[in-house]
Amino acid sequence: MNVRLIASQETEIANFQDQFLGLKTIFEETQYPYWILVDDQTVMGLIVVSKEPREFLQPASTTFVQVYLFRHQPDAVKQLLSQALNIAAEHQAAYICCKVSADQHETVQLLEQAELTLYDETVKMGTPLDNIVPPETTLTFNRTSPEETALVLENLASSLADTPGRLLKSVVHNIQRLPSNQLDTTLSQMEVVLVQDATKPVGILSLEGPTISMLGVQPEARGKGYGQVITQWAKNHLSQQGHFRAWLRVSVANTKAIHIFEKFGFKVTENIRYYLKTNPNIWQENPP
Repeated sequence: MNVRLIASQETEIANFQDQFLGLKTIFEETQYPYWILVDDQTVMGLIVVSKEPREFLQPASTTFVQVYLFRHQPDAVKQLLSQALNIAAEHQAAYICCKVSADQHETVQLLEQAELTLYDETVKMGTPLDNIVPPETTLTFNRTSPEETALVLENLASSLADTPGRLLKSVVHNIQRLPSNQLDTTLSQMEVVLVQDATKPVGILSLEGPTISMLGVQPEARGKGYGQVITQWAKNHLSQQGHFRAWLRVSVANTKAIHIFEKFGFKVTENIRYYLKTNPNIWQENPP
């Protein structure tokens, strides 16, 4: 094995760019420093020093380190994690994060040995968008404008406040606290839809490409079938946009939501675990 770490400013990195071109473009546009771990001519993984809001786990401008595993050979994983810990310390990062499929048991063990702990586990669900019928409903679905930001955040927080799973709660908590310029940029990258019954908001939906990133129903409106109607509308809307499949992620703890999505043809395709190692001197614990 000829394992080595190559920094983003080194000329040799150009020899490997085809193996991580999509991520390379993102990080270079945002001017994030990054490193690749290579074994001979194969990229084994990637370490990047990022800033929030990217994962939405901490307040804006917080530094964190993101680890991407391209291969799961134990020696490479160990080296990648060891280097990530050093880089996190050097950059005074609030946390290190790594996402991994739950079926990668050996990698999970190595993450835990490196003192990363499970933050949340989600299931990825998908369904084909064929023969979609729009729902028969009196609900209105309106994409929100920047002027409605306060209303959007109020409905988002109340709709998702008691959602099981730490990940989504952290995202909502930190979206609410974004500075106005970053909030506008973040919301403009999503299609945020406010769902109303007459003039009363009953739910909220956000879409990013073919992915339903958030779907919530107001607590007082639950048990009336709104969740099913919103899900059906989202599928029809994505189909009209030309997408062939719809995707979403939901916490494994949110069994009620999983059951609703399964009724509309969504099937679990992957379990994804989010592992973190936090710096207690910098990490800000979000309220439950």
